[in-house]
Formats: sequence, structure tokens, C-alpha cells
Amino acid sequence: MKAVVLVCLLAFWAYTAPLQFVSHAGDQYSAPGHSIPAYKVAVEQKADILKLDLHLTKDGVVVMMHDATTKRTMGTDLKISSHTYQELYEQCTFKAKGGYDNEKIVRLEQALELVKDTPMNLWLDTKGYSPQLVEKALALTAEYGIGKERLMVATFNRNALKYMKENHPEIRRVLHVSIPQREDGLWVSFEKSDLRTKPEEVVPKLLEKAEELGLHGFNIPIWSPAFSKEWVQGLKEKGYWVSLWFVQNAELARKAVEVGADAVVTDDLKVVQPAARETEKMIATGQNP
Repeated sequence: MKAVVLVCLLAFWAYTAPLQFVSHAGDQYSAPGHSIPAYKVAVEQKADILKLDLHLTKDGVVVMMHDATTKRTMGTDLKISSHTYQELYEQCTFKAKGGYDNEKIVRLEQALELVKDTPMNLWLDTKGYSPQLVEKALALTAEYGIGKERLMVATFNRNALKYMKENHPEIRRVLHVSIPQREDGLWVSFEKSDLRTKPEEVVPKLLEKAEELGLHGFNIPIWSPAFSKEWVQGLKEKGYWVSLWFVQNAELARKAVEVGADAVVTDDLKVVQPAARETEKMIATGQNP
């Protein structure tokens, strides 16, 4: 009887807790990802969390970039760790998007200046992980008055999460997970380590990692052909926070609400936010989404 009541309460909570929105590199449908205009849209749209991908330049400046090089997003092919900030600033410009055609690489300080006086939390994804990168980033967040309660380190990199557990256990840790469908079955991927598995084995494998890394939660792919609401519910029943990536349209926003996710990672806040809120409203008033 108690188990039935608990399940009912969990289901009720899942459908009534407002979905949180993680702005992935800022709003990339409006401006180049990791540019100041993209971050400004995230602030204007009142995203709950801003995801920042961190790299360290040759001269020790923390900059925002998804990839290790500038090739995909800027057209030039410079490795961030091999060049100074000034070289990157002078030689690289983001590919034009949304009318923005002269945006430069962003330092962490610039992003922090935009969000320091907002309620927005930050995901620090240490793409170019090193202890030096982590410590510089944390020193800067403290300098800008952003408390550790506003931070998450969310990454595929298990070494980064282990370092955080050992050295900064008070900061929440979130493991990014990829679960692709391949010809030879379903795989669960953590960074470069792939484990062939079955859909019903996903949650147990994630719970093993949660114990190992002392996790706050997971970021799992809603786009996987094998995606199941049981993954979300199984993790939440164990007390873990669950976000879903990538949610880029109204249909996936509605699905994220219906399966009881805590958050979604999106590049298009202007479409995803209203669709999710409308679905929450419909569920709260007993309508069928």
C-alpha cells in the first residue's frame, strides 16, 4: 500500500513541478552559439540555467566554445589550447546567424557579467578539462558573486566529475549520457566508453555511475529511438534530477513534460518554453495534452 501511495505521489509531483529550461550555449536559433547575443536571449527569455562550455587558452584565459577548435563554428581551424586569447580574438569570428556577423570568442568573465544579477544557474561543462581550468572557472564565479549553490558541473568527462567529487563535493555533478541505437544493439556511452546493453539495463547502469561519482543527476537523450519514460521515472524514484537533451521543438517539449523530466536542454527557448508551459497548464487542469 505504501509503495502504491509513493508512486502516485511521485507521479503527481512529476506533472506539477515546472519544467526548467537549460539554454544550450545561449539561444542558438537566435544568434551564434556561445556569443554574447545568444546569451542575452537566454537572459531575456528567463532561462533557468545557462550551459557554458569551457576551454583554457594557451595563456590561461577561460573561453566559451563547444569544440576544441574553431573550425566548425568560426571557419578558421585554430586549436584553442594552442593559441592565446588575443590570437583567437583577432583571427576568429563566429559564422553569421540571426543578423549577427561579427561576434568574437567570449571570455568567461563576459558571460558572468551578464548573469550575475539574475536568478539563473550555470552549467559548467569542462570540455577542455584540466584541474587548472576547473579552479580558474570557480575562482571567477566566486569573484562575480555567483555562489556554489547556483553551479552545476555537467559533462561527459568522468575525470572532471571525479575531480569535483574529491575537491568540490558541495557543487552538484551531472553526468551527460549518450544512448545511441546501432545495428548491433543499444549502447550507453559515457565519454569514450561504450557499453552494449538493453533498454531495461539503462537505469541500473546509470545508478552504478551515480554511486561512483556522487551524482546529483543525469542529462539523457530524448532523441534516442529507444528512449523510455521509464528511464526518467526510474532515476527520479531514486532521487536523481533528470534533464533531457536536445529538445528543439514543441512536440519534444510536450513529451518532456509528460514523462516528468526536471529540465530540458534546448537551443530554441522561444518555441520550447511556451509549448512546455501550455502542456503543464493542460495537465494541471485535467486536459489531455
